[in-house]
Amino acid sequence: MVRMVSLVLMALFVGSAPLAVGAEAEFAAIDAHARAAPSAACTSITSLATYLTGPARSDREKARALFTWMALNINYDVSRFGRPPDPRSVLAERRAVCAGYAALFKALADAAGLDAEVIHGHAKGMGPQAAISADGLLTHDWNAVKIDGRWALLDCTWGAGRLNERMQFEKRFTDHYFLTPPELFIYDHLPSEDRWQLLQRPVTKAEFLARAWVQSAFFEHGLRLVSHERGNIEVDDSLTITIGASEETLVVASLLQNGWTLDENHTFTQREARGFVIRAVFPAPGDYVLRVFARERNAAAQEYDSALEYAIHAKGSAHEVFPKMYLSFQERGCHLASPISGILKADARVHFRVRAPGAEDVIVGVNGLARHLAPAGDGVFSGEVVVERGQAGVFARFPSSKRHEGLLRYEVR
Repeated sequence: MVRMVSLVLMALFVGSAPLAVGAEAEFAAIDAHARAAPSAACTSITSLATYLTGPARSDREKARALFTWMALNINYDVSRFGRPPDPRSVLAERRAVCAGYAALFKALADAAGLDAEVIHGHAKGMGPQAAISADGLLTHDWNAVKIDGRWALLDCTWGAGRLNERMQFEKRFTDHYFLTPPELFIYDHLPSEDRWQLLQRPVTKAEFLARAWVQSAFFEHGLRLVSHERGNIEVDDSLTITIGASEETLVVASLLQNGWTLDENHTFTQREARGFVIRAVFPAPGDYVLRVFARERNAAAQEYDSALEYAIHAKGSAHEVFPKMYLSFQERGCHLASPISGILKADARVHFRVRAPGAEDVIVGVNGLARHLAPAGDGVFSGEVVVERGQAGVFARFPSSKRHEGLLRYEVR
């Protein structure tokens, strides 16, 4: 949901026609035209292409009109696996898998006077692909289209939405897969023919497989890989990963094993100097998935988008966990210096040090009693508190709130 990539990948980039920043504004008129397509215009490939590209002033707008209409009107249907990708049937039934999407886009492009190709290859990650090949990659089809004499890449299937882990299609229009820059497209699309990577130095299958799986939300939220570019990581009992992000982006993470999400205290995410630092601990040796989510701080919707995954093999087991984090901790831009351990020793004197920008008061609540931390400047509050068996929480009061908001919760044993 990354607009930035490693310098190595940037060096591979060959000229294409990438989507400009602010695509929604650039294509607002042509998108509205595509959404308003009347039923009478959708009776044939020729009539639809003629309607969609009627007001288009450039190849980019022609391609955008076709992409938008298809992403909004063709539904992904797993029952279509194995069917010949006949574009006329796809248009009539409004249902397809990736091969049908790609075939219909090419047919519409041909009718509109655009030069387009169907690209066969493999894709990485859970999504609308047709089958799993012997090496574990998922087969997939998408398109290349020539824009003002240069080839560019797009994927109408993934522009329409994605399959979730229950193999149910979730409709969601996604700009990222329209004229995606090749150095970003290669993160999750590997064409069978190297030339369709549109990169100066093609990425090998081994390199493709080794990379972390980044999803469209990763790019849309402007995230970047700082510490770990490889998707498979072997650790002892803990892991620390750094993800770059803007000041307006929030990042959280969760740990999964055998498809089940572990308790939230196995991960701890907060912004530090180089970006968001994600810490994870593993309760036992084995294989895990670390899933990273992102959203914009001021977004109307409070839901986080799945953005990045790592496959982790832990050789050992950690006996510590982290404190549980309340939503306010992230939204208020807080930072915890100590204690990082989520389990505190009963009747011990514990030093708390928390940065809560803009807070008027920060307290540690233990069994209904509040212990105030002393302000130390720059939004930092600190102090020593004797904690008793049960639970301890860190709470802060901000000028915009009449009551203290929960930031962190500890177990005291």
